[in-house]
Amino acid sequence: MTPMSKATRPPTLLATIARTLTVKPFFHVRFVSGSAAGDAECKPPTERMKIGIYDASITNTNCFVCVRRVGWFFDIMAMTSPTTSPPNEPCSVAKEEEQSNLVTTLGKSPASAVTQPPPYTAFSRPKRVFILAVVTVAGFLGPLAGNIYLPALPVLEHEFQVSAAAINATVSVFMAVFGFGPLFWSSYADWKGRRPLYLISLIVYIIANVLLAVLPTNFGALVFLRIVQAFGSSAVVSMGAGTVADITEPKRRARAMSYFMLGPQCGPILGPILGGAIIGQASWRWIFAFLAILSVVLWLIMLLFQPETLRARVGNGKPYSDKGWILWPPSPFSCLAPESERGPPPPKPTLKGYWRLFTYPPIGIVSVNTAILYSSYFGIAVQLPTALENVYHWDSTEVGAGYVAVGIAMVVGSIAGGRWSDWRRARMAKALGQDKVTPEARLRDQIGGILLCAVGLAMFGWFVHRAIHPAAVLVSTSLVGFGMSWIFVTTNAFLTECMRQQAAQAFALGNMLRSPAAAVTAAIIHPLTVRMGWGWCFTGLSILNFVLVGSAMVILRVKSPDWRRRRSAQMAGN
Repeated sequence: MTPMSKATRPPTLLATIARTLTVKPFFHVRFVSGSAAGDAECKPPTERMKIGIYDASITNTNCFVCVRRVGWFFDIMAMTSPTTSPPNEPCSVAKEEEQSNLVTTLGKSPASAVTQPPPYTAFSRPKRVFILAVVTVAGFLGPLAGNIYLPALPVLEHEFQVSAAAINATVSVFMAVFGFGPLFWSSYADWKGRRPLYLISLIVYIIANVLLAVLPTNFGALVFLRIVQAFGSSAVVSMGAGTVADITEPKRRARAMSYFMLGPQCGPILGPILGGAIIGQASWRWIFAFLAILSVVLWLIMLLFQPETLRARVGNGKPYSDKGWILWPPSPFSCLAPESERGPPPPKPTLKGYWRLFTYPPIGIVSVNTAILYSSYFGIAVQLPTALENVYHWDSTEVGAGYVAVGIAMVVGSIAGGRWSDWRRARMAKALGQDKVTPEARLRDQIGGILLCAVGLAMFGWFVHRAIHPAAVLVSTSLVGFGMSWIFVTTNAFLTECMRQQAAQAFALGNMLRSPAAAVTAAIIHPLTVRMGWGWCFTGLSILNFVLVGSAMVILRVKSPDWRRRRSAQMAGN
């Protein structure tokens, strides 16, 4: 090729691109091949350029220039000399999430192409916020159903003509099914998609609530329908965690998980308040009618607006992001992305596979930890009315208000823990110079939550024992609620990063034991406080939390990387 003279040479593309920059007088150019690198002079912007490959000339050397838009500006990402082919690999500055698939962006050069990783999710920010809000409300339904029922227990005991022990059994049965039900739902949600399972489980929940609202006074029917109600509502919590993992890249996942956890955490707080208000104004049947109405509205919203997010079926969600907000005609089934754009499929759900997953040490340890923490908190939740009524002589309205403090603490702990965990992860990624932060980094800050839980439990027991001012009692409950929420958020983010293909199953297994453990605590905590005294009973729980949960955290931080490597090798061998 004969070099063009300076007089006849048209303006180079680099100069044109340079005119789009308004802040920096120079920008850096890195050559893909060769060792040369330099700075090109920039001029005031006059026009915009598109992403692609362009034939350009710099210092009398023809090059292929790779350009991308960054906000309102454009970067020169890489160049090649004329003796080499146009770049066909991602420029180093463009490499992002490791698991993202590569797509090809065509430019003006006929045979040239540059590959860039697509965004982790194709959903817009408003759509992601909407999806997160919907699954948070869905996660609120199960705990709400379990706790809105509590103020009606004396009424139901009289209505059904059964003993207090029998009517309390309906609470224990609900909690047991709610704990183990997600194991069924989550396995299919990770395999066949989130959207169909959301719609099916909510239909089960709606039918149970409608039948409970019109139920004849038959105790056997009440127990059976409470089981069905718990089974239907148990799905949305674990699937919601999976949905959060689908649409949120790891570096922002703890914050998103903290918002999602507001639903399951607010259910136990708001449930008794709403239940008491309904019982005070209407029949107990309106409790279930209220739940039915709420769930029907949510089901319609999900049918019309909630897209499929499972990455094994829709990849980063592009099939739905191109359709707009309303899914019309509505279908319970999931759209499929092209096979090349889908994430890796999870293993087909089997009982043996579940057992292997549960015996995977990080999940088993997290499940036991969660059970210990939640059962300790539940011990406070069960005994708080007794303490406030018998020691401080509060009436029922004041006792209900006493739960507001711990509820606020749980909300603040969840949001603060998620933001702090993401900030620490981002700081570590910046220090490493790449986004290769291991999931175990999420566990570093759990010690603060463990200490708060342990201190709060001991304070609660001795404050009640010595009849210290009730404000001190509420502060101690708030410490426990804040610390527990802090730990739960980081733990759930850790689980979803460890098991990216089976996030819903990992969440379900990690939280499987907490409801049964809470049911056991509810049965034994009162006899323990009578026999041991308030102070020593809750001091024992404090020591149990600090020793067992703290030791487990250390073990996970030290051993979990090795366990993950072994599991990856085992999965690759299969």
